[in-house]
Formats: sequence, C-alpha cells, structure tokens
Amino acid sequence: MRIQLLLFAFLLTAIAGYSQQMPLYSHYVLNYFQINPAVAGSKPCLDMKLGYRTQWTGIEGAPRTAFGNIHGNFGKKKGNFHGIGGQVQTDDTGPLSFTGMNLAYAYHMKMNRKYTLSAGASVGFMQYRVDVGGIVLPEFQYLNDPAFDGGAAEFLFPQINFGLWLYKDDRFYGFAIHNVVENQYQTIGLDAAMRRNFSIAAGRAIEMQDGFMFKPSVHLQYVASSRVSLDVTGMFDYKDVFELGVGFRSEHGITGLVRVDLFRYVTLAYAYDHSLSRIRFGGRHTHEVVLGIQACARGESRATPCAAYD
Repeated sequence: MRIQLLLFAFLLTAIAGYSQQMPLYSHYVLNYFQINPAVAGSKPCLDMKLGYRTQWTGIEGAPRTAFGNIHGNFGKKKGNFHGIGGQVQTDDTGPLSFTGMNLAYAYHMKMNRKYTLSAGASVGFMQYRVDVGGIVLPEFQYLNDPAFDGGAAEFLFPQINFGLWLYKDDRFYGFAIHNVVENQYQTIGLDAAMRRNFSIAAGRAIEMQDGFMFKPSVHLQYVASSRVSLDVTGMFDYKDVFELGVGFRSEHGITGLVRVDLFRYVTLAYAYDHSLSRIRFGGRHTHEVVLGIQACARGESRATPCAAYD
C-alpha cells in the first residue's frame, strides 16, 4: 500500500505541477511511428502496429499501456512522396488514465542518392481522467491538495506533435517534439501545464557474415524539470526473419527483446524489462507485446527501405 500511495503522489504531482512523460516503449525502433510523426509513409507498404505493455507487474495500479497505429504513402514523384497515418493510445496508472488520438502527415524529400529527409506533424487530442474515489489519502491532505480543486475528474486538451526523420538504407536519425503547444489548465492544480517532450533517436544496421546483421540503436527522451531518459539496444538479425537482442534503460534496468516474422507480412515482437531500480522490490517485471501487419500490393515499392528500422 505504501508503494501504491507513493506512486499516486508522483503521478498527481506530474499533472498538477510541471511535467508529463510520454509512455515508454521497449521496442521503440519497431514502433517508432508512435513516437515520431515524420515516420508516416516510410514503409513500402501500408503498415500497422498493435501493442500492449504492462509495467511493474505485482504493484497495484502500475502502468498499463495499449497502442495502435497505421500509416502509408502516396504521390511518389522524383523520389519525393507523402505519408499519412493515425495513432491511438491509452494509458492506465492507478487513479490516472488517458486516451489519445492523432492524425499524422509527413513529406519525404530525396536529399541525394542515399539520404531521404522527412518532416511531419500530427494533431489530435488527449483526454485525461482522474478517479478521485480510487485515491486513499488522509482527509486533511485531500482537502489541501490543489490537484482536486474544483472537483475536476476529466479534462480534454488538443495536442500537436512535430518530427524530423533522416534515413537511408542502413541507418536513421530522428527528432520529435510532443506537446508543442503547452496547454495551461486553471481547473486542475496550481499553474498546471502540459510540458513539451523532446525525443532523439538513431539506429544503424551493420552487415555481418552468414546472413546476420547487427542493429544498434539509441533513444533519448527529455521533459522539463526531469532527467534525461536513455535507452540503448542492440539486436542481432538473421536473414530479416528473426531478431534477438538486449537493451538498457537509464535508472530502470535491462531489457530482453525478440522479434520473429510469423508470415510474409506479419511480425510478432516481445520485450521483457527487468528493473534494477528501487521499484524492483515491489514489481520488477515489465512485459510488452507488439504485433505488426503490412498490406502490400504486388510489386509496390514507393519508399526507401531502411534495414535499421524495418
């Protein structure tokens, strides 16, 4: 119960105070469109991802995240083309939950014979819900907590995200900003605002022998008034049908990752996070599952495939 109350206090402080962190993804490379709208349309075929993540198993009220996205491309002309897509995600953490939906657009420009640069944006909304009845706090704390002033239990705000993505056949570099417009809320907390989230990612595919490929990648996230979150992963790919690797997340722990192509256009990925932080005494396990489906017309090839991202 003590861990649960500490978790609740942290979440309420994040909403009523100065920051809001995006959900974490262990398979961030496989699911990078969920993070960066500039990726829309980068796959040769219509691409869809469905996933579910349960964090800190064993702790009551621990984060649970479900997500889905789909994107494709059109209008190829002299190596340039358009990308469109949609994203949805839900997150439930104790008394706090949210649902978000976004539509994304990206324009991919051929820079030279090797590199393509994409600029994209997504617009949508985030709906937050606070279950006051699910929080057990002493009465005097409840009455004095500014997060409950006005009795607001549900609120909706617009969201604008922006991204850049530079890629070629064996590497990618990405930059994204979430919550470009920092929405202010007078009904919840004192000086409540949704802060900008900054994300930087890079990855590369290195050819090896006997059909093997090594894929290192790094992902940094930062939100105002918090520490930088760093993810580093290394995946070994065998003939583009099976991947196995390990990752590290700063101040959290280590991750085991696996991906397998079940059929020609169906991919299944799983990640297991083992926490090394203090939270491990209550819930050290995190699980993430991602299902990928592609729909390709015969002979369709409108985008430059990136081995480090595909």
